[in-house]
Amino acid sequence: MQILDIVLYSHDGRRREVKLSAGRMNIITGDSKTGKSALVDIVDYCFGAGECRVPEGPIRRCVAWFGLRMQVDNGQIFVARRCPAPSASTSDECFVDIGEAVELPSANGLRQTTNSKGLAGLLARWCGIENNLHEPPAGQTRPALTATIRHALAFCLQTQNEISRREQLFHGASDTFVERALRDTLPYFLGAVDDEHVRKQEELRRLRDQLRAIERQLAELRAVRGDGVSKAATLLAQARDAGLTANFAQDWEEVVAALRVVAQTPLATIDTLSPDVSAGGEYERLGAERQQLLEEHRRLTEDIALVRGFEHDEQGFSKEASEQRARLASIGIFEGVEPGHACPLCAQALPVDVEPASEAEIKSELLKVSAHLEAVTRAAPNIEKAVGELEVRKQGVQSRLTKNRGEMDAVRSANAQIQQARDAAAQRALILGRVSLYLESLPDLPTTTALEEQAVSLQSRCAALESELSDEQVRERVESILSILSRKMTDWAQELQLEHSKFPLRLDLRKLTVIADTADGPVPMDRMGSGENWVGYHLIAHLALHQWFTERGRPVPRFLFLDQPSQVYFPPERDVNGQFEGADEGDWLAVSRMFHFVRAAVESMAPHFQVVIMEHAEIGEAWYRNSIVERWRHGQKLVPEDWPRNG
Repeated sequence: MQILDIVLYSHDGRRREVKLSAGRMNIITGDSKTGKSALVDIVDYCFGAGECRVPEGPIRRCVAWFGLRMQVDNGQIFVARRCPAPSASTSDECFVDIGEAVELPSANGLRQTTNSKGLAGLLARWCGIENNLHEPPAGQTRPALTATIRHALAFCLQTQNEISRREQLFHGASDTFVERALRDTLPYFLGAVDDEHVRKQEELRRLRDQLRAIERQLAELRAVRGDGVSKAATLLAQARDAGLTANFAQDWEEVVAALRVVAQTPLATIDTLSPDVSAGGEYERLGAERQQLLEEHRRLTEDIALVRGFEHDEQGFSKEASEQRARLASIGIFEGVEPGHACPLCAQALPVDVEPASEAEIKSELLKVSAHLEAVTRAAPNIEKAVGELEVRKQGVQSRLTKNRGEMDAVRSANAQIQQARDAAAQRALILGRVSLYLESLPDLPTTTALEEQAVSLQSRCAALESELSDEQVRERVESILSILSRKMTDWAQELQLEHSKFPLRLDLRKLTVIADTADGPVPMDRMGSGENWVGYHLIAHLALHQWFTERGRPVPRFLFLDQPSQVYFPPERDVNGQFEGADEGDWLAVSRMFHFVRAAVESMAPHFQVVIMEHAEIGEAWYRNSIVERWRHGQKLVPEDWPRNG
């Protein structure tokens, strides 16, 4: 995948084309603020970036669509993406055209045919990115990651700020998430984790699923057929406890045979009650009868108490009346005596105003008291008779209560026995049902021999794949590849006369930087002095990677954009038509050596690799001038001055 044209469309339908050559070094030189640096952002945006990073100004205001025409293995593709509105940071309107030879469409022919996500997927497929998955090492919580075209593009772009940066080596790596993603996906792009590796990962995942399924089946069968506290042994123990068998078999086959005998045992029925009598009815009747007897017993007791109270009152009256009659009867001793004005009983003188009672009156009173006393005396035998009758009735009720209590105790005891019998019958019925269900399931259980053999085979295949796909294997492949790249980087660093080039150099995958292994220990790029070294190490690292990608056919676009690599030698503000007044001859030699190196690296990969350089400097040599595809000076820019603005 190499870029043939970078295309811009104005709002009034005009088209601006920046033509590039595949398989060679392309230089776009010019003054500052002509749009050279925006080319990197345009390519990034057309490759599905989530945000358009083209700077605000004439380019964003004057351009309606950005487009790229690219060469791929089977023909050409044209992709375009609408420039975001002034108030937006991105647009999802994307256009795609494919063919053996694609003509640049007119502005009227641009329309949305896919979105940014679909565009990124198409570009990944055209680039050759197949299904892949990076699974983090055990113990790490970050999710698995799939390498995409966005990850591949990080090896293809170097902005003005990135190419001379000592902390980061790759495009966008200042973002922690991007850096982690590049570290995870670089083994895939290097080929340490190739498409066959991914296929084997999928095969291992499938075999593990099959193995888990078989192990679950075996576990179920072992639970059924196992020794000790297995299902069959447990059921036989329960049957013994319920009195259904006395068999103490140990082996599974013997246990199952014993259970088959148990399953044929008839369950005896227990006729505890007549169908017309509900359980507990007799006890309830006796209880109601007892309540009636207790009430009658209480009533008789109260009646007897009342009669006894009446008898007590009669005895008190009889005593008092007898005393009165005795006193009145004593009058007889005074018969024939004239008492005078005195009491006829005690002969004491009476007051003048009180008339003494006559003898006749006293006798009359005596007769009345005697009559009452005789009536009470005659009633006494009737009271005793009534009390006796009540006592007899009470004794009858007491006997009936005693009988009732005995009957209730008997019914209660019988009910307990009935309930116990019912519980035992229910238990036996439950155990027989479980035994029958268990025995019915046995014919459906397959033999474990075939499953065990299959499990052993799957375990062996999984172990072989796990060994082949282990992190250690991947790490060894990565280290082997990096060792090859290190030798190339060391040779190129010496060619560019970089600092620490006399020591072996290597690409550190963990920190994504260049390291020099010196006698005093490793020296990372951020500890190497001067911007010339930083630019030089960026160049040798990216070109070494791309040479590997190209030779090994890895799915990374075959282009590299470098924005102003000479800036560390020639500051842009000193640019006068590409010449830098006061520039040291040694700086010109260093810049010339750098471009010679890039050109030679591209030619070594021709026609499969392309470099696009945006530059201020112009070296007065034929090979350099022949590499210039556009010169933006004297008013010529990426976006023509007469293009209308939007907003």
